Amino acid sequence: MIIMGIDPGIGTTGYGVIETTGQTRRYQTSGTVRTNPSTPGATRLTQIINKLRAVISQESVQCIAVESGFVGRNAQSALKLGQARAAALLSGQLEGTEVFEYAPREVKMALTGRGSAAKSQVQFIVGKLLGLTFDDGEEDISDALALAICHSMRSETFLAKARTRT
Repeated sequence: MIIMGIDPGIGTTGYGVIETTGQTRRYQTSGTVRTNPSTPGATRLTQIINKLRAVISQESVQCIAVESGFVGRNAQSALKLGQARAAALLSGQLEGTEVFEYAPREVKMALTGRGSAAKSQVQFIVGKLLGLTFDDGEEDISDALALAICHSMRSETFLAKARTRT
């Protein structure tokens, strides 16, 4: 299965694609969509949608894992994050790809066993699982790959439970 993880943000949206076969995960590609703050909001969202759709198509993505909303104290930031999440969800929908949502705490729990794990711990585990090293400032990419890995783990668990019921 080819899974794309998306860490949405209006300024920077991270994406990462992995291929899973059983419990084996293989890195395919990753990157960011960066938008200019001085560009109108609709244009920024269109840039995010267009890039994500292109990656979904080029990599033959079969399902997408998107980080669900995180609401902080700043209403304006929450609104912009919601718009970026909508762009990510819409990208998958327009490409006919099934989309799943995971809370940050759930992703951390799946990868590290602790829902309160630091981003650096998640990044370390992602690097170990996929044989990657990350530079400073690549948190959006490692978070996106963490989402893809989390979905692969959740899918394995679901399939294993389904097999034991039959």
